[in-house]
Amino acid sequence: MRFFRAVLTLCVCALLCGCKSTTASATTGSTIQLQWHLASEKKLPGYVDMTELEIVKGGGKLWVAPEPILRLQDISNAARSSSGDNFLYLTVKVSSRSGLQSDTGSHLRDLLAVMFKGKIVYVAILQSPLSRQVIVRIGENGISETQVNEIIQAIRDGGGEK
Repeated sequence: MRFFRAVLTLCVCALLCGCKSTTASATTGSTIQLQWHLASEKKLPGYVDMTELEIVKGGGKLWVAPEPILRLQDISNAARSSSGDNFLYLTVKVSSRSGLQSDTGSHLRDLLAVMFKGKIVYVAILQSPLSRQVIVRIGENGISETQVNEIIQAIRDGGGEK
């Protein structure tokens, strides 16, 4: 239960416009994989059981949708917070905004798993529809400084452009 209490303190923040769901498999020149997947504490049709992952052990059950709703390729820019609030601000490409708002809007209060290099780095509760800017927590209960640097570099190298 400790895991899910920590989840309650996390949220995916979003602003204004929606994002387009991208289910087609896309590759980039980067080896970095950053994806957002809908998740559930209950078994849902098609969802993958992730209960054995280290982040979930001892904290209950977790199933994750097989297709991501957002990928690194959908991100055009990344910037660290300048106000010291330990967040990474990711700007979603205009071309990727049209459909995701309605997709995520129908899943408010559901879980959202953020995966980095194929591993869940944290799980958040979807508080509002995703939009043109997605905010990712850095530090405890979020991604590491090393992961932040890798994500920023991948976007600079064109990981978010292809």
